[in-house]
Amino acid sequence: MTPAAASDTGAIRINIVDGTRKPLGPKQDSLIRILDGRHQQVRAPWLTGSSGIVPGLEYHVNLDDRYTVFVHSKDHEDAAIYPVQLKQGGIVDADLMVLRDKPLFHFRPWPDMQFVDPQLLQLLTNGEANPDKRYAETMEKRPNELGALLTIGTAVRDLALDDQASPLHYYWEVIWDALAPDRFWAWVDARLADRIAKMADLQAFAPEADPAHWHPGLPALGILPATRSWKQTRFDVTNVQLSFHEDNRATRKTAVGEMVQCVVVEPDIDYYKDLLAHGLLEVLPNALTKGKTDPRKVYSLRWMATKQEGLAAFDPPCTVE
Repeated sequence: MTPAAASDTGAIRINIVDGTRKPLGPKQDSLIRILDGRHQQVRAPWLTGSSGIVPGLEYHVNLDDRYTVFVHSKDHEDAAIYPVQLKQGGIVDADLMVLRDKPLFHFRPWPDMQFVDPQLLQLLTNGEANPDKRYAETMEKRPNELGALLTIGTAVRDLALDDQASPLHYYWEVIWDALAPDRFWAWVDARLADRIAKMADLQAFAPEADPAHWHPGLPALGILPATRSWKQTRFDVTNVQLSFHEDNRATRKTAVGEMVQCVVVEPDIDYYKDLLAHGLLEVLPNALTKGKTDPRKVYSLRWMATKQEGLAAFDPPCTVE
């Protein structure tokens, strides 16, 4: 008996959540645009609710099977994911997050923060005499900066070093006067820099040339230019970059009284590994022209990137609504 020919098509299941990381409302209508690997639109169905399957997509057995999925939903910002690798005769998932127009960060009250991941709680409390007051004031006066701290901090926590430990296992002490919407600065155990260098040897990070030029520090706060910098290489979007300012050195005391030799670290997240890599640029025209990375967009892109890789859910202790 001659075996049946394999299907020359595949399907994509679209799953949409909002900025609370919950499924989109059951009555919400969204226009789905699907582009093949040549960035040619092949489908544009409407979807009501949070999930649906688009069948009959051509399977090419080449790079044309790296599809892009866009979502346009009323009263929400556009979202997109790439690449969605089509499976011959099967169904693959495309998980997307759409944020409401003009979204705002929403934070847990300080008492609830006592029950979040202990490493993230330590990030907020190390070196602070009154962390509850600092948290409340930052939440009220600088919500985007606090959102960036929690979003980037969660991404740093989720990094795995060569022994599978998180970089937040080391001592970190946020420099609260140096918060920004696209990055933060902190005192960190000086030994972490060499651990990240080792990760670069394993191809998990890539060194950045001339870090002093790209990360000049903060002269007003005495933070000197960066000496070494590496960027995560795992994702197409929202890779963590860790820049170390090793000419800034200090001894800090941990909560248990241990003295730690520290340098300044500057974590940030860019939208893309390569701005020319694919057609997602059309998702972010406004954000890109405004210059600095928007932490709300980083929040959604990082969530999508981790879902695409099949990793544990990206779950910063804040939402975007």
